[in-house]
Amino acid sequence: MQLSNEEIIRLIFSLLGGGVVAGLINLWNTNRLERKRKRIEFIRSQLQELYGPLQFFSSCNAQLFKLTDKLNEAYTDEYGNKSWSKANNTQERVRQNASQTMDLSNEYLKQVVENNGHILDVLTNRYSLIDPADADVFTQFIVDHVRYKTELSAGLKIPLEIYKHLGEISFMRLEFVTTVDKRFKEKRAELELLLK
Repeated sequence: MQLSNEEIIRLIFSLLGGGVVAGLINLWNTNRLERKRKRIEFIRSQLQELYGPLQFFSSCNAQLFKLTDKLNEAYTDEYGNKSWSKANNTQERVRQNASQTMDLSNEYLKQVVENNGHILDVLTNRYSLIDPADADVFTQFIVDHVRYKTELSAGLKIPLEIYKHLGEISFMRLEFVTTVDKRFKEKRAELELLLK
């Protein structure tokens, strides 16, 4: 069986056409896999270098806030809502116990401030990994931390009236904790899905 020149040309074009299509499909598939690999790598970086450490420190702070709230409630129950004897030794013991309770609460808040310093380091050193949707919340955290260190760390440095105009300073806003926790969980879920 001998093929005509026309049939040979058609056969060559059909083989080349199929090869070109297969090559294009292969190229598309390779690009898709490379984009997926880069996304996996980026999410891992976000989890390991940004959202993971932020979630760790913010959840520690949330637990310390609960502890200080319990201490403040206990302080109010034991020292604020009770009538104590007016005897000097009783009053001195009550003052000493109340002071110890408040000192302990302040120690926990010092740890929150230390954790916030670590959070600031993570945010400033890994800012390129921040999701744009989180930028405002993280910026507010930085402003609150800077204001605390500048205006309050050694006692209020400006008149109370001026401080009130600037607005209260938060050790850590609830929005920060919930944003970090939500994003951390979303990133883990996305990574698990991509790895399937």
